[in-house]
Amino acid sequence: MKKFAIIIFAGLIVTGTSCKKYLDEAYLNPNNPSTATPEEVLPSIIANMHRGIAFDARMMGPITQNFALTSSSNAWERHGYVPGSDAGGEIWRMHYWNFGWNVLDMIRNANNTGKHGYVAVAYTALAWGWLNVADYHGEAILKQAFERDRLQFAYDKQEEIYPHVINMVDSALAAFSLAGSSSLTAGDQYFYNGDLAKWKKFAYGVKAKAYHRYFNKSNYKPDSVIKYVDLSMTSTTDDAIVRFNPAPPDATGYNFYSPTRNNMGTYRAGAFAMNLFNGTSFTGAAADPRLRYIFKPSGNGLFYGLPHNQGDYTSTTQRPPNFWGFAGVYAAPTGGVDTGARTYFKNTSPFPIMTYAEMQFLKSEAAFKKGDNAIALLAYKNGIRGNMDMLSTHFTGYTNFTTTQRDAYVNDPIISPTTLTRKMILLQKYIALWGWGFVESWVDLRKENYDVTNIYTGYTIPSGLALFPDNNGKLCYRMRPRYNSEYLWNVESLRSIGALNLDYHTYPVWFSKP
Repeated sequence: MKKFAIIIFAGLIVTGTSCKKYLDEAYLNPNNPSTATPEEVLPSIIANMHRGIAFDARMMGPITQNFALTSSSNAWERHGYVPGSDAGGEIWRMHYWNFGWNVLDMIRNANNTGKHGYVAVAYTALAWGWLNVADYHGEAILKQAFERDRLQFAYDKQEEIYPHVINMVDSALAAFSLAGSSSLTAGDQYFYNGDLAKWKKFAYGVKAKAYHRYFNKSNYKPDSVIKYVDLSMTSTTDDAIVRFNPAPPDATGYNFYSPTRNNMGTYRAGAFAMNLFNGTSFTGAAADPRLRYIFKPSGNGLFYGLPHNQGDYTSTTQRPPNFWGFAGVYAAPTGGVDTGARTYFKNTSPFPIMTYAEMQFLKSEAAFKKGDNAIALLAYKNGIRGNMDMLSTHFTGYTNFTTTQRDAYVNDPIISPTTLTRKMILLQKYIALWGWGFVESWVDLRKENYDVTNIYTGYTIPSGLALFPDNNGKLCYRMRPRYNSEYLWNVESLRSIGALNLDYHTYPVWFSKP
């Protein structure tokens, strides 16, 4: 864990509690307040929801094969990691540091001032953070996480975190009931614009996902997943999306994927992902209108993704354009001009955190597991349609599509067979999550144990020299804890869970097991 407790309270450890308290009271710093109002804290929490996922997308994306790099031998495409680096550690930092005591102080201050709506959204954000930490890292620090005076933090099992997520949501729901119809507009201009009813739906979505993590277990409760999905988002108007100020004080206020930020110059869509969009994986089906909406074709007019771990095409006419619209270019346009970009990649493109479509695919999975094909098929179709509606509502595309084109694709019997299959649910869910829902897509790949025979046909399993040498022939199942906190300050705790072993990132996570 990031040693915020050590850094902030170093004086307390050195000089003694009473002396530190005296100094703080005698010499208050008017430029460094010790607390902040909930209205001041919430914008940072929302901003970091985007930051945590988007930063780590550059590591998860190659593993899920959403993305591929224009050069070969990338550690993440090989299911590896970068030793001695914080790469892959931003979700950890987001939850323990950027959220951390900020969220807890927000809860305390809001309770003290009767601002129950802020209490509710703080618990919701904290639950969402715990969910992502568990999904991403497996074992993590739960019970001792926010104990200020600790120098070492013990790890807890992944399966202990999901019940805690559910408890956090229940705390949020209790606060929502006290908040009534109040609004959070002052502190929430870039997520739900203060709409507590939508925040509550988001909380129910977090709860549905936590219950869904039991999918491979004998105590999986599909009815609970369905119940909480139904209480969550009912249309794309409920989508949880972080928005950006079109005139931020500096470039870091823009979308992480934007040309102004220039973080994605050497990334392209992966071949596995592109083949789901361009019809290769669904031979004979109606054209997916999302293909031409999200992507530009290569010079020869066709749509290519980069094959796993092979770099860019040698043929210039095959090279796919970068996400800002230019082929054979590996950096952003001068000045961060985004006129060639579309969908998720413009300067102020919003960033989805959870969507109605995603919830519908969870419902479809749960109903399919339960044996209810009718509900599974209906939710599945709602998921595809909802994703297209999300794109056309919240984003601009290269080639617009009509509802007729949307429905022709959704109702095509190749896409929506009378008897649904689990493969179709997960592949269409993957498409709907492309470009933003990396954590959920990686959860699915791991809970299916990278089944390329029955589910993820076309996904490339790295092997031989294409597999990271530390893996001992195994695939990646978890992200290692953040280096600059855990591997420098919490070594003995890492040793207790095997995280000092070179192949720790290949240890199967709890939800991948029966």
